[in-house]
Amino acid sequence: MDTTASGMSRRSFLKSAAGVSVAFAGSSLGFAGLGMAQETVLRAYGVTTAQMDDPSLITKATGIKLEFTPTDADIGVFMRDALANNVGETHDILIFDGGTQDILGPQGFYAEIDESNPALDLWDRTPDFWKKSDISVYDGKTYGVPILGNCDAFAYFPDAIGANPNGLDEIPYSVLYEDDRTRGRVALDRVFSQSLACMANFLRVNGRLQIEDPANLTPEQAKAVVDYAVERKKAGTFRTLHNSFEEQVQLIQNREVDVLECWEPAVKEAQKTMKDKAPVYAYAVEGGKKWGHGAYIPAQALERGNGEAIYRVLNYFLGGEFRAYQARDRSYAGPNMDLGVEYAEKAGWSAEQIDELRATDKKIERKMSNPNAFWAKPTAPHADVMEQEWQRFLSA
Repeated sequence: MDTTASGMSRRSFLKSAAGVSVAFAGSSLGFAGLGMAQETVLRAYGVTTAQMDDPSLITKATGIKLEFTPTDADIGVFMRDALANNVGETHDILIFDGGTQDILGPQGFYAEIDESNPALDLWDRTPDFWKKSDISVYDGKTYGVPILGNCDAFAYFPDAIGANPNGLDEIPYSVLYEDDRTRGRVALDRVFSQSLACMANFLRVNGRLQIEDPANLTPEQAKAVVDYAVERKKAGTFRTLHNSFEEQVQLIQNREVDVLECWEPAVKEAQKTMKDKAPVYAYAVEGGKKWGHGAYIPAQALERGNGEAIYRVLNYFLGGEFRAYQARDRSYAGPNMDLGVEYAEKAGWSAEQIDELRATDKKIERKMSNPNAFWAKPTAPHADVMEQEWQRFLSA
C-alpha cells in the first residue's frame, strides 16, 4: 500500500499521531511594510474549493488577510501534512472533510472550538444539522466550524446518454460503470474514498452486494467491490483517472470523456467558457456521497496568540457573504443559507443570481434527502483495507 503519494491508512494515522508531538511556532502577524500600519495575516490550508475566488473580500469584511494554501481531497496527503509535517506550525486554520477530528481532536492537534467566543456571534443561530454533525463534533466535543456541504456524484453530457439537458432527471450510476454508450469515455476519481465508496453504494442500492456502509467496507466487501471494478476496467469502461480539481476541469473542457466522477465546482468552472455546452451535474438515482467541510484550529495557532483573529474568520465563514459567493461560484450550500440570500439582496445582486442562490439551497436539500445517499467517512475504521484493495484496481 502506498502511504506517501496516494494516501495513508487509518492505522498509520494513529501511529503517527502517537509519535508526533505538538510544536509551537512564532507569531504569524505580518506587516504591510516598514513604517506602515500592522496588518493581521492568517494562513489557511485546505481543500481547493473552500477558498474564495476573491480573497480580498475576507480582508474587507474582517480586517484580516487570509493566505490560502490549497490541497486536494486526498485524506492521506492531508493527514500526513497535519501529523508528520505538522502543518499547524505554519498555518492557523485547517479546512477539510468532517471526520478528521476523530483522530486529530483527541490527539491534541485540533483545539476545541470555544462556542461562547464573542467573535463567533453567528454560532447560536447556526442550525444543529450542521454544528452538531460529524463535520464538527467528536465524542461530545466540538472541534470544527461547519462551512460547506454537498452531495458528490458525477457530471455527464446529456447528448451522450440521451438525457434531458435541463439536468433535473435522476441519472443512474450505471452510466459510469456498465453503459455501452459511455464505454471508454468515463473518468473516475483516483481517490478510493470517492470512487470505491460510490461504486460500493451502486452495488448496494441495486442489490448486487450486501453492504451496510459504503464508506466503511469490511475486507470481504472491499474485495468484492474491487473485483467488480477490475472486471469493468478490463472491459474497457474507463478512459482515465484524475487526481485534482484542475484535471477535472480540463477533462470537461477538452470533452475527453462523456461522464466523469467529479466535484460540482468543476462544472461551474467549465460553464464560464463552455456556456450551454458544459455538462450537467447529476441528481443520481443512487444519491451519491454526502460530505461537509469544517474549519479547524491547530492547537499551535492559539499558542501564537492568533485566537481572536481566527474566530473572526470562522464567523465570516458562517456569514452571508461567504455563503453567497460559495453558492454562486461553486454551487455549494452550507449553514445559514438565508444569510447568503439576504447578503445578495442588500448587495444588489441580480434577481437571477438571487434565484440561483435559493435554487442551490433547494438542490442541496434534494440531494441530501435522497435515501440512497451515504455520508463520507474520510477516516473510516476500515480505510486501510479499502485502500489496499483499491491499489489492486489501480494496478490491474
